[in-house]
Amino acid sequence: MYAPRPTTGTVSVRVPARDIGVMMLRATVEETALVAYSDADCAAELGLIVEEVAHGLVDCAIDGSMFDCELSCTDEVARVRLSATTRFPLDRDRCAVGWPIVDALTRDTRVTRSQFDRAGHGYFTAVDLDWQPAGSAIGPEINESRCDET
Repeated sequence: MYAPRPTTGTVSVRVPARDIGVMMLRATVEETALVAYSDADCAAELGLIVEEVAHGLVDCAIDGSMFDCELSCTDEVARVRLSATTRFPLDRDRCAVGWPIVDALTRDTRVTRSQFDRAGHGYFTAVDLDWQPAGSAIGPEINESRCDET
């Protein structure tokens, strides 16, 4: 039986900001991308990107922090927002994120963080990225990574 592929879809997941949560995120993102794009290589690439960002957030996360991940897929782009509460600002040089991998494989990566929240004992930190699936109708673009503080 043929099931038409949706033109857009959004999946949200909340898991512990620990190593087990990284594995859960990668599996969820890969399966979602596989359904959206019907391409195992594309799914694995997006899973790798999310895993690298999640590892960086784990290194900075406060005890008990949770990952909130939202993945929206269209034919042209997948948009991911991954956030957690961190002990210190996520810094490209300070945390163990494989930024060269993330930058090479994404169109745009943005890191935002709040001011220190005493009640939450840390910084709300979010990483937003846009990823272009292979064979997309839009042309390749240079990644414009940046870090913002809100």
